[in-house]
Amino acid sequence: MIFAVISIILFLYLTIFRNKNGKPWLLIKKAVFACLAISLCLVLLEIVMILSEPYLFKGFYQYDPDLGFRVRAHSNGTNSVGFNDRDYELNKPDGIFRILVLGDSFGWAGGKEGNYTAILERKFESYYGRHRVDVINAGCPDTHTAEQFALLKKYGLQYHPDMVLVGFFAGNDFYDADPNRKRIIVNDTIYDIDKRFEVKILGRPIIFKSRLWQFIKQRFIAWKDTNEVHAWDSPKSQEEDSDENKGTFSEKAYLEIERLRLGFCHIPSREKGAFGKNIDFILTTFTQMKELLDARNIELVVGIYPDEFQVDEDLLSQVLQAYNLERDEYDIEFMQRLLKRHLDDLNVGYTDLLDSFKKEAMKRRLYLLRDTHWNPAGNELAADMLFQFLLPHVDTAPDSPARR
Repeated sequence: MIFAVISIILFLYLTIFRNKNGKPWLLIKKAVFACLAISLCLVLLEIVMILSEPYLFKGFYQYDPDLGFRVRAHSNGTNSVGFNDRDYELNKPDGIFRILVLGDSFGWAGGKEGNYTAILERKFESYYGRHRVDVINAGCPDTHTAEQFALLKKYGLQYHPDMVLVGFFAGNDFYDADPNRKRIIVNDTIYDIDKRFEVKILGRPIIFKSRLWQFIKQRFIAWKDTNEVHAWDSPKSQEEDSDENKGTFSEKAYLEIERLRLGFCHIPSREKGAFGKNIDFILTTFTQMKELLDARNIELVVGIYPDEFQVDEDLLSQVLQAYNLERDEYDIEFMQRLLKRHLDDLNVGYTDLLDSFKKEAMKRRLYLLRDTHWNPAGNELAADMLFQFLLPHVDTAPDSPARR
């Protein structure tokens, strides 16, 4: 847009104050006219992207006026609400105990059947018998707890769950929780806006950036990351088409991701008040969620999922060495202690997967290569730990399958 305005100003200037006898002015005018034509084409493309957005852009995510975005229904196997799960009756059948699982992209790793939520449901089926416990996977990628709370109120409660399990990812659920952030999807492109200054026309968001440029930019970054990943993969991993052998990010990109998350554990920064608003936002969200669910006689429980740098000492050492960081300046388990203290005050049950994951990681890999998510072994271990934690809660619940 700025380019177009400058071109128009130059064109008008050269038209009004042209040198009648100087041919160079004519060449300059032609160049400016060409720039003006290109600018007008870009403006037209912007208009086309605005008008065609609801009809031509049908990517994985879609805009949601309340949540900002959500996964599109019936996209890559999703159900009618956009969950990585099958469809469920909204009116819970008699004799069924329902657990609604909130979380982020951990609810997607492993696909629909290999995800820890599906494995957890199968464990309950083996224990109680066929179709006695529904485990509804309501996880939404790229979200934190407060955004998942909004999803719970708009979509989750319609399933009438008996229990809500929040999968809290220690890696970034505090780190990403900017109280003023609203993540939206426009033209299949992610934007983080300040919700205090959100502008809508006819229910659609107005973005004060070039949609075309952002669309191209994000796809170029995705293409670049993919090529960097292949450059880091070993010849063997390039030959074998397996998630176990193919990294999601390049080594450089993955270490940078973990460095940023590790920054939340930096003791000197915390003493200066860093992330204070984020922390208050998440803890307040858990308080509000507890109050809402208590009023509906729905039990709230929490699973705390560790980041890989907390589990793998070798990875932690790599990050520290790559960025010349001092190990003594970092409190690696700060996130877990902070959240557990608040959950204890709320009298909310929880299970912390960190210690078991650290112990098991000494025997086998639990995370996908250069990825923040669990591999099949990690999903299985998480499901087993959650089952052992949840079983006493389900057994003693008023509508427990054990009572029928």
